[in-house]
Amino acid sequence: MLATLLLSLSLNALPVEAPAADRMKPVGESRLKVLWFPIYHARLYSDDGRFDGIEAPLALDLLYLRDIDAQDLVAHTRSEWKRLDLYRKDASEGWLSTLTKLWPNVAKGDRLTLVMGPEQSTFYHNGDPLGTIAGSQFGPDFLAIWLDPDSRYPKLRNALIGKTQ
Repeated sequence: MLATLLLSLSLNALPVEAPAADRMKPVGESRLKVLWFPIYHARLYSDDGRFDGIEAPLALDLLYLRDIDAQDLVAHTRSEWKRLDLYRKDASEGWLSTLTKLWPNVAKGDRLTLVMGPEQSTFYHNGDPLGTIAGSQFGPDFLAIWLDPDSRYPKLRNALIGKTQ
């Protein structure tokens, strides 16, 4: 029971591992389950607590509810970019190579947070900065996995962007 209480409290806290996100306001949140397996709890932040499109500043905080290898995270990112028709071989493979170097394997209870600014996007893992990807296009392409109208999980997307219908 104490573990459940602590988990619920941590889900309501701002992502302390992302300093830029601590000034942001929550837009929406949801939990992703595939079949009956919980994958992560996601929360989206913006400067004013509203979603006005995939435009900086935004932060996506993922609290993992199971162990996932970094290699699988990278492969899933590639797959989703291809599915959304966002994959551009040179740019995408360069970003995926960087993500392969940045991302650790995640364990249950770990957080990965992306803070997207206008000219760069920074990843954090459990409070520690992992690295930054420069340029204005990576952040929108990455966040499209969750926020694009054609995202794989429309109920998750709607909850993240604060859409109640």
